[in-house]
Amino acid sequence: MAETRSRQSSNKLSTLLSVALVLGVGFATWYVLDSRAGDSQAAEQHADALTMAAETPAAREAAHQGQRTFRAGLPTRVVVPSAGIDAPIEGVGVVEQGGQAAWETSWTAVGHHIDSALPGSPGNLVLTGHVSVSNPQHSAYFATLDRVQPGDVVEVHSGEAVFRYEIEELRVVPPDATEVLRADHRSRVTLITCTPDLEDRLVVVGRLVT
Repeated sequence: MAETRSRQSSNKLSTLLSVALVLGVGFATWYVLDSRAGDSQAAEQHADALTMAAETPAAREAAHQGQRTFRAGLPTRVVVPSAGIDAPIEGVGVVEQGGQAAWETSWTAVGHHIDSALPGSPGNLVLTGHVSVSNPQHSAYFATLDRVQPGDVVEVHSGEAVFRYEIEELRVVPPDATEVLRADHRSRVTLITCTPDLEDRLVVVGRLVT
């Protein structure tokens, strides 16, 4: 009789332990699934918020600026249809002339001031060219630059990419007017050559439109 009761107690204890184990596993499974569901829902909400933020005009403009800046490379060609200009571009730097620092000039191409902006990027892209040459092997690519008018287009190529600038300003300045080289946050191009009498400088400034 005592042995029978002992066995019954043992069976009841085993049953209780089994039920507790099943309930524990079930609770743990529910908790994990619920946590994952919560995490998934939070992730979806976060992704939706990012998508909405990326679709705002400010975000699109920032992304466009970033893409435009990163894709820009060295300028390789400049075209000004209204003046009949189509010229290759090469980099020019500062050299010493008569004990003083001066910008070198390119006799076979339009010069890109290597410390100025790249095509399509914020800043001032400075290009210089000759208006006349005495050596027939040299090129006066900017001889017709004075034909341009505000509203005309300057195309600057960087490999296969083309960046278009609309001319806003033409002015004549002294040779030492270094302010024309200054840059700010705007994407601009500045074309510089001599006036026909070689006394002053003709400066053509355009703003990036595409």
